[in-house]
Amino acid sequence: MDKVRLYLSNYLMILKLQARSRMSFRVNFFTMLVSVFLRELVMLAMMLVLVQRFDGLAGWDMWEIAFLYSVVNFTYRNYSSFFGGISQVVNLVKNGGMDAYLLTPLSPLFLINARHTMVWRAYYNVGILIVTIYSGYMAGIMPTMWNVVVFLVMMVSAMLILFAIYLIIFSFSFYVLEISAVASVVSQLTQRYMIYPISIYGAVGTFLFTFILPLGFVAYYPSAFLLDKTQGVLFHPMLGVLTPVMAVFWLVIAGLLWRRGVRRYESTGS
Repeated sequence: MDKVRLYLSNYLMILKLQARSRMSFRVNFFTMLVSVFLRELVMLAMMLVLVQRFDGLAGWDMWEIAFLYSVVNFTYRNYSSFFGGISQVVNLVKNGGMDAYLLTPLSPLFLINARHTMVWRAYYNVGILIVTIYSGYMAGIMPTMWNVVVFLVMMVSAMLILFAIYLIIFSFSFYVLEISAVASVVSQLTQRYMIYPISIYGAVGTFLFTFILPLGFVAYYPSAFLLDKTQGVLFHPMLGVLTPVMAVFWLVIAGLLWRRGVRRYESTGS
């Protein structure tokens, strides 16, 4: 427990220092904040126009699709803000920079992530959160305490699932140096294909995104659960309840693969 408290306090300190650094340029900070918010509004408007022309999609109406899109964006942006630094594992293994992290008393994964993640970007996600809340309200999700708690738990779990998926990918850097292309494919799948109900990809695609590459739990199943969707789904939306369970399961798998990869690591000698 003391170790968890240590890591948490260090991480919060990094967040505070980054925020203070960015706030020293207040005009730039707030300009970016407003810009991100406007960008999300424009993207949402484009999505609404597209869906409206087709009168819904796979049993999901215009605002339900908008909510799903917003959840995908919110989850992915928060993953990038808090865990995006793990992508540097690829470069560190290539150039031997991993050596320095393995010689420290703290977890090398924690240090890599803390040093290379631009945590300050999390503040820009406020605009994305506002768009997500508005889309959910228009889709019929009432702002009750239960829905707020479920939403927060689902979003944290979804973010951890993304972290686990990417950690599994980057753990293979210890075996295959050119692994960034795989991570790029996952990013494209998440941002371009998970913004639609996964049932449109058929039984095979739905099974793939549920049990093999669990991107369906990044937004689709949590959204289906909150919206109480039963139309146009292959698996029952109650699977959304398993989002925290899936997060724990994939984190365990990712942790095991990471430790195995670290043990296999050999310095480049450079």
